[in-house]
Amino acid sequence: MPEYYELDTIIKVGEEFEMPADRFYVIRKIGASADRDTALVIDGIPLGKVKWTCAPVIKYVSNTLGPLDLGDYFYVVPPKKKIGCEGTSGDYMRIKGEVGKLATGESLPAALLTRFEKQHREYLTYVEATFELGTDVTWTADAEHLVLELIPRTVEKYEFKYPVMVDISGDTVLRGDFAIRFYLDGKPLDVLGKEAGRRGIDVLACPRPPASTVNMEPFTLEKHPITVEGDHRFQVKAINTSGADKAPASGSSWKVTVTLICKKITS
Repeated sequence: MPEYYELDTIIKVGEEFEMPADRFYVIRKIGASADRDTALVIDGIPLGKVKWTCAPVIKYVSNTLGPLDLGDYFYVVPPKKKIGCEGTSGDYMRIKGEVGKLATGESLPAALLTRFEKQHREYLTYVEATFELGTDVTWTADAEHLVLELIPRTVEKYEFKYPVMVDISGDTVLRGDFAIRFYLDGKPLDVLGKEAGRRGIDVLACPRPPASTVNMEPFTLEKHPITVEGDHRFQVKAINTSGADKAPASGSSWKVTVTLICKKITS
Protein backbone atom coordinates (compact mmCIF):
# COMPACT_ATOMS: atom_id res chain seq x y z
CA MET A 1 0.00 0.00 0.00
CA PRO A 2 1.43 3.43 -0.93
CA GLU A 3 2.65 5.88 1.66
CA TYR A 4 1.17 9.37 1.43
CA TYR A 5 2.56 12.81 2.22
CA GLU A 6 1.10 16.30 2.01
CA LEU A 7 1.15 18.11 -1.34
CA ASP A 8 0.86 21.90 -1.46
CA THR A 9 2.91 23.63 -4.12
CA ILE A 10 2.68 25.82 -7.22
CA ILE A 11 3.32 25.22 -10.89
CA LYS A 12 4.10 28.21 -13.06
CA VAL A 13 2.86 28.60 -16.61
CA GLY A 14 5.48 27.12 -18.92
CA GLU A 15 6.93 24.75 -16.33
CA GLU A 16 6.84 20.98 -16.78
CA PHE A 17 7.92 18.27 -14.34
CA GLU A 18 8.16 14.49 -14.62
CA MET A 19 7.20 12.30 -11.68
CA PRO A 20 9.84 9.84 -10.42
CA ALA A 21 9.22 6.12 -10.98
CA ASP A 22 8.07 5.64 -7.38
CA ARG A 23 6.07 8.85 -6.84
CA PHE A 24 2.65 10.10 -7.93
CA TYR A 25 0.37 13.07 -7.23
CA VAL A 26 -3.29 13.07 -6.21
CA ILE A 27 -4.49 16.66 -6.69
CA ARG A 28 -7.58 17.49 -4.63
CA LYS A 29 -7.74 21.29 -4.86
CA ILE A 30 -6.53 23.84 -7.40
CA GLY A 31 -6.27 27.61 -7.46
CA ALA A 32 -5.28 30.20 -10.07
CA SER A 33 -3.15 33.25 -9.40
CA ALA A 34 -4.81 35.55 -11.95
CA ASP A 35 -8.27 36.31 -13.28
CA ARG A 36 -7.65 34.70 -16.65
CA ASP A 37 -7.73 31.13 -17.90
CA THR A 38 -5.17 28.75 -16.48
CA ALA A 39 -5.15 24.95 -16.73
CA LEU A 40 -3.07 22.06 -15.53
CA VAL A 41 -1.56 19.89 -18.25
CA ILE A 42 -1.07 16.25 -17.27
CA ASP A 43 0.55 13.78 -19.67
CA GLY A 44 0.33 16.44 -22.37
CA ILE A 45 -3.44 16.94 -22.03
CA PRO A 46 -4.93 20.25 -20.77
CA LEU A 47 -7.58 19.74 -18.11
CA GLY A 48 -10.36 22.01 -16.81
CA LYS A 49 -9.59 25.71 -17.11
CA VAL A 50 -10.10 27.91 -14.05
CA LYS A 51 -9.30 31.47 -13.03
CA TRP A 52 -9.06 33.54 -9.85
CA THR A 53 -12.76 34.40 -9.73
CA CYS A 54 -13.81 30.76 -9.35
CA ALA A 55 -10.63 29.27 -7.88
CA PRO A 56 -8.28 31.66 -6.05
CA VAL A 57 -5.04 30.29 -4.64
CA ILE A 58 -6.12 31.15 -1.07
CA LYS A 59 -9.19 32.53 0.68
CA TYR A 60 -9.10 36.31 0.51
CA VAL A 61 -11.39 38.93 2.02
CA SER A 62 -12.02 39.79 -1.63
CA ASN A 63 -12.74 36.17 -2.61
CA THR A 64 -13.80 33.75 0.09
CA LEU A 65 -14.14 30.72 -2.20
CA GLY A 66 -10.55 29.59 -1.78
CA PRO A 67 -9.01 26.87 -3.96
CA LEU A 68 -11.53 24.83 -5.93
CA ASP A 69 -12.29 21.49 -4.27
CA LEU A 70 -12.32 18.92 -7.09
CA GLY A 71 -14.18 16.31 -5.03
CA ASP A 72 -14.63 13.08 -7.00
CA TYR A 73 -13.04 14.76 -10.01
CA PHE A 74 -9.55 15.03 -8.55
CA TYR A 75 -6.49 14.77 -10.79
CA VAL A 76 -3.85 12.03 -10.77
CA VAL A 77 -0.28 12.30 -12.04
CA PRO A 78 1.09 8.73 -12.20
CA PRO A 79 4.77 7.78 -11.97
CA LYS A 80 6.83 8.83 -15.00
CA LYS A 81 4.05 11.14 -16.26
CA LYS A 82 4.55 14.88 -16.72
CA ILE A 83 2.64 17.78 -15.20
CA GLY A 84 2.69 21.38 -16.38
CA CYS A 85 0.57 24.52 -16.53
CA GLU A 86 -0.70 26.53 -19.47
CA GLY A 87 -1.97 30.09 -19.54
CA THR A 88 -0.37 33.54 -19.46
CA SER A 89 3.33 33.87 -18.71
CA GLY A 90 3.95 34.79 -15.08
CA ASP A 91 0.75 33.17 -13.80
CA TYR A 92 0.71 29.99 -11.75
CA MET A 93 -1.57 27.40 -10.20
CA ARG A 94 -1.57 26.13 -6.63
CA ILE A 95 -2.14 22.39 -6.24
CA LYS A 96 -3.10 20.68 -2.97
CA GLY A 97 -3.48 16.99 -2.21
CA GLU A 98 -1.14 14.09 -1.62
CA VAL A 99 2.21 12.81 -2.82
CA GLY A 100 2.12 9.03 -3.03
CA LYS A 101 5.19 6.82 -2.64
CA LEU A 102 5.18 3.30 -4.09
CA ALA A 103 7.14 0.43 -2.63
CA THR A 104 9.49 -1.56 -4.87
CA GLY A 105 7.41 -3.43 -7.44
CA GLU A 106 4.17 -1.74 -6.35
CA SER A 107 1.75 -0.33 -8.94
CA LEU A 108 -0.51 2.69 -8.87
CA PRO A 109 -3.77 1.74 -7.07
CA ALA A 110 -6.47 0.67 -9.53
CA ALA A 111 -8.93 3.41 -8.48
CA LEU A 112 -6.32 6.11 -9.13
CA LEU A 113 -5.39 4.60 -12.49
CA THR A 114 -9.07 4.59 -13.48
CA ARG A 115 -9.39 8.24 -12.52
CA PHE A 116 -6.23 9.14 -14.48
CA GLU A 117 -7.68 7.48 -17.58
CA LYS A 118 -10.92 9.49 -17.28
CA GLN A 119 -9.75 12.86 -16.01
CA HIS A 120 -9.31 14.46 -19.44
CA ARG A 121 -13.00 13.70 -20.12
CA GLU A 122 -14.46 14.45 -16.68
CA TYR A 123 -13.39 17.58 -14.82
CA LEU A 124 -14.49 20.77 -13.13
CA THR A 125 -14.28 24.05 -15.03
CA TYR A 126 -16.47 27.12 -15.54
CA VAL A 127 -18.61 28.91 -18.12
CA GLU A 128 -19.03 32.67 -18.30
CA ALA A 129 -20.75 35.31 -20.41
CA THR A 130 -21.57 39.03 -20.33
CA PHE A 131 -24.55 41.08 -21.50
CA GLU A 132 -24.53 44.86 -21.84
CA LEU A 133 -27.68 46.88 -22.53
CA GLY A 134 -26.14 50.05 -23.95
CA THR A 135 -25.15 53.51 -22.74
CA ASP A 136 -28.05 55.39 -21.10
CA VAL A 137 -30.52 52.65 -22.12
CA THR A 138 -33.26 52.05 -19.55
CA TRP A 139 -33.94 48.50 -18.38
CA THR A 140 -37.71 48.29 -18.45
CA ALA A 141 -39.72 46.60 -15.71
CA ASP A 142 -40.00 42.80 -16.06
CA ALA A 143 -37.76 42.78 -19.16
CA GLU A 144 -35.46 39.77 -19.49
CA HIS A 145 -32.16 39.73 -21.37
CA LEU A 146 -30.11 36.70 -22.36
CA VAL A 147 -26.72 36.65 -20.69
CA LEU A 148 -25.44 33.11 -21.30
CA GLU A 149 -26.43 30.30 -23.65
CA LEU A 150 -24.86 26.85 -23.77
CA ILE A 151 -25.70 23.98 -26.13
CA PRO A 152 -23.32 21.08 -25.43
CA ARG A 153 -22.20 18.89 -28.29
CA THR A 154 -23.87 15.49 -28.57
CA VAL A 155 -21.03 13.79 -26.69
CA GLU A 156 -20.91 16.39 -23.90
CA LYS A 157 -22.77 16.87 -20.65
CA TYR A 158 -22.59 19.71 -18.15
CA GLU A 159 -23.67 19.58 -14.54
CA PHE A 160 -24.23 22.79 -12.59
CA LYS A 161 -24.15 22.09 -8.85
CA TYR A 162 -21.46 24.53 -7.78
CA PRO A 163 -21.25 28.30 -7.14
CA VAL A 164 -23.13 30.66 -9.43
CA MET A 165 -21.79 34.22 -9.47
CA VAL A 166 -23.23 37.42 -10.90
CA ASP A 167 -21.78 40.90 -11.29
CA ILE A 168 -24.05 43.79 -12.29
CA SER A 169 -22.96 47.36 -12.86
CA GLY A 170 -24.48 50.55 -14.22
CA ASP A 171 -25.80 52.13 -11.04
CA THR A 172 -26.57 51.27 -7.43
CA VAL A 173 -28.38 47.93 -7.16
CA LEU A 174 -30.64 47.12 -4.22
CA ARG A 175 -32.05 43.77 -3.19
CA GLY A 176 -35.07 42.98 -5.29
CA ASP A 177 -33.96 45.09 -8.26
CA PHE A 178 -32.58 42.36 -10.54
CA ALA A 179 -32.41 38.58 -10.69
CA ILE A 180 -31.13 35.79 -12.90
CA ARG A 181 -33.28 32.98 -14.24
CA PHE A 182 -32.23 29.54 -15.47
CA TYR A 183 -33.85 28.02 -18.55
CA LEU A 184 -33.55 24.49 -19.94
CA ASP A 185 -34.86 23.99 -23.47
CA GLY A 186 -36.86 27.20 -23.12
CA LYS A 187 -38.49 26.20 -19.84
CA PRO A 188 -37.82 28.47 -16.84
CA LEU A 189 -36.65 26.58 -13.77
CA ASP A 190 -38.58 28.74 -11.31
CA VAL A 191 -42.05 30.27 -11.00
CA LEU A 192 -43.75 31.29 -14.23
CA GLY A 193 -45.39 34.53 -13.15
CA LYS A 194 -45.26 37.12 -10.39
CA GLU A 195 -48.16 35.66 -8.45
CA ALA A 196 -45.78 33.69 -6.21
CA GLY A 197 -43.36 36.58 -5.80
CA ARG A 198 -40.30 37.81 -7.64
CA ARG A 199 -38.92 35.49 -10.30
CA GLY A 200 -35.39 34.13 -10.38
CA ILE A 201 -32.46 34.37 -7.97
CA ASP A 202 -31.66 37.83 -6.66
CA VAL A 203 -28.33 39.01 -8.08
CA LEU A 204 -27.11 40.17 -4.66
CA ALA A 205 -27.44 36.58 -3.42
CA CYS A 206 -24.87 35.55 -6.05
CA PRO A 207 -21.73 37.58 -5.30
CA ARG A 208 -19.01 37.52 -7.95
CA PRO A 209 -16.91 36.56 -6.15
CA PRO A 210 -18.14 36.18 -2.58
CA ALA A 211 -16.26 38.70 -0.44
CA SER A 212 -16.30 40.25 3.01
CA THR A 213 -17.48 43.57 1.58
CA VAL A 214 -20.55 42.18 -0.21
CA ASN A 215 -21.61 38.67 0.73
CA MET A 216 -19.19 36.02 1.98
CA GLU A 217 -21.58 33.14 1.27
CA PRO A 218 -21.72 31.91 -2.34
CA PHE A 219 -24.94 30.87 -4.02
CA THR A 220 -24.74 27.25 -5.21
CA LEU A 221 -26.91 24.72 -7.01
CA GLU A 222 -25.64 21.88 -4.82
CA LYS A 223 -29.08 20.86 -3.52
CA HIS A 224 -30.82 21.14 -6.89
CA PRO A 225 -28.28 20.59 -9.70
CA ILE A 226 -29.07 21.40 -13.31
CA THR A 227 -27.87 18.76 -15.78
CA VAL A 228 -27.57 19.75 -19.44
CA GLU A 229 -27.26 16.82 -21.82
CA GLY A 230 -25.83 17.06 -25.31
CA ASP A 231 -27.86 19.06 -27.87
CA HIS A 232 -30.04 20.65 -25.18
CA ARG A 233 -30.13 24.41 -24.58
CA PHE A 234 -29.24 25.96 -21.24
CA GLN A 235 -29.72 29.69 -20.75
CA VAL A 236 -29.19 32.23 -18.03
CA LYS A 237 -31.24 35.41 -18.34
CA ALA A 238 -31.27 38.57 -16.26
CA ILE A 239 -34.58 40.19 -15.33
CA ASN A 240 -35.64 43.53 -13.85
CA THR A 241 -37.71 42.47 -10.83
CA SER A 242 -37.99 45.91 -9.23
CA GLY A 243 -41.45 46.64 -10.60
CA ALA A 244 -40.26 49.84 -12.26
CA ASP A 245 -38.08 50.91 -15.17
CA LYS A 246 -34.41 51.22 -14.16
CA ALA A 247 -32.24 53.84 -15.85
CA PRO A 248 -28.46 53.50 -15.48
CA ALA A 249 -26.34 56.34 -14.15
CA SER A 250 -25.79 59.05 -16.75
CA GLY A 251 -23.23 57.94 -19.33
CA SER A 252 -23.30 54.36 -18.04
CA SER A 253 -24.77 51.07 -19.18
CA TRP A 254 -26.31 48.14 -17.37
CA LYS A 255 -23.82 45.28 -17.64
CA VAL A 256 -24.29 41.74 -16.29
CA THR A 257 -21.61 39.04 -16.08
CA VAL A 258 -22.48 35.50 -15.04
CA THR A 259 -19.94 32.85 -14.00
CA LEU A 260 -20.94 29.27 -13.21
CA ILE A 261 -18.58 26.59 -11.95
CA CYS A 262 -19.55 23.28 -13.52
CA LYS A 263 -18.64 19.70 -14.22
CA LYS A 264 -18.01 18.83 -17.87
CA ILE A 265 -18.16 15.25 -19.09
CA THR A 266 -17.29 14.09 -22.61
CA SER A 267 -18.18 10.54 -23.57
